[in-house]
Amino acid sequence: MSQRSLKTLLAGLLLMAAPTFALAADAPGVKITYLVYSGRPDPTITVTDAAALRAIETRLADALAAPAQSGAAPDPVLGYNGILIEHVGGSSAKAKPQPLVIKGRQVRIDTAPATELKSATASTRTSAAAGDLEAMLLKLGQKQGALDATTLNVLLDGR
Repeated sequence: MSQRSLKTLLAGLLLMAAPTFALAADAPGVKITYLVYSGRPDPTITVTDAAALRAIETRLADALAAPAQSGAAPDPVLGYNGILIEHVGGSSAKAKPQPLVIKGRQVRIDTAPATELKSATASTRTSAAAGDLEAMLLKLGQKQGALDATTLNVLLDGR
């Protein structure tokens, strides 16, 4: 087979696969980032499994049902700063829900960034459901290989 024929064949295959790639890019999912490192990339997974998404969304809805308190956002510290949850793909991402951070029994949504004149602000909710969600996401991170046993133990101690 000539190089030109091979290129034509590959181009045809890519054109046929394009709708599949478009659907995959638009599939609903949740990007989970474990905020543990400073100076290097944090471990990240993307959850697209329907059953896992339902479990995450159910626990998240329960955690967000708690009353909100507004105030200053905590300053980042060395070590574990929580788990960042961002919606990607699908209709929920198009609605652009704000990213949020789970740590311990708290869910935090940052409402305004810090400026020279004032601290960052956040809306925080405290509930047992947040703690359950955090534990579930930590186990999921270990199961998917984003967190090794040593890192997981450090995170659990930092809660």
